[in-house]
Amino acid sequence: MTRAIVMAHYDPEGVVDDYVLAALREYRRVADRLVLVSASARELPCADRGLVDEFIPRDNSGYDFCSWRAGIESIGSLDGIDELICVNDSVYGPMADLAPVLADPRIARADAWGMCFSGEGSAARRHPSALHLQSWFFAMRRPVLRSAAFREFWSGVVPLSTKDEIVDRYELGLSESLLRGGFVLSAIHDPRTAPASAWGAVLPMLSPLRPRRALAIVRKRGWDFRRTNPSLLRPVPLVRDGVPYVKVGLFRDNHARLDLSDIEREIGSLCGYDMGLIRRHQQRLARAGVLVRHSR
Repeated sequence: MTRAIVMAHYDPEGVVDDYVLAALREYRRVADRLVLVSASARELPCADRGLVDEFIPRDNSGYDFCSWRAGIESIGSLDGIDELICVNDSVYGPMADLAPVLADPRIARADAWGMCFSGEGSAARRHPSALHLQSWFFAMRRPVLRSAAFREFWSGVVPLSTKDEIVDRYELGLSESLLRGGFVLSAIHDPRTAPASAWGAVLPMLSPLRPRRALAIVRKRGWDFRRTNPSLLRPVPLVRDGVPYVKVGLFRDNHARLDLSDIEREIGSLCGYDMGLIRRHQQRLARAGVLVRHSR
């Protein structure tokens, strides 16, 4: 299978952080074509320029979907590509070898797939959406790449002013567009088949012994836990389910007040990932007093 990977990057200090370089090294192992599109950095460090086939600097507009569009356009003809993967740097990882994930039987028959399905909607919709692929990692295979649905979707990607518009029109809209086109979507983590989902996933966190955490979860999601974002609420079960990533936003915001030390310890033991990459990145952002903008 011929595989292209396009990675969208943004850093508020214009840095290509060590965790991003570590991700590029893992993607290089499985990609025939690797493109990095940055909305902040002007170049890669000299020692790491050979990691990618192309580095594209661009203005910071349009969030990641505009970066992915720029990367896809740079590839040109997709006739020789069997699988196109779009990723961003809103996650730490891959924290383990990605090759077994790419060969996982759960996605074998998919036309498009991702790491996680989510039922979290957008603020504009004010209700849970149908399950859709989270946009921090999604892949499209040959039937999609040759389709009118693919061309129409990406030709319509333009800079939008708010993150919620991006989520509504592009993250949710991509899955909806592909489903309308009759394509099969799959995910490594699917809450419909995961060991615990919805209420079952959240109830253990609503302990009266941890009232602040329980209140934070309810405020964030209300009482309809079909809206739960699994990558932010259940990071360790996702890793156990075969998703070798953890969200940057979990360590930056931690809305659910999870025990981050326990998460670091468990993920480190499960994956052998260098947790120092996470700590150093978070410390740098804290020193600079900046926030990272990313997809969910």
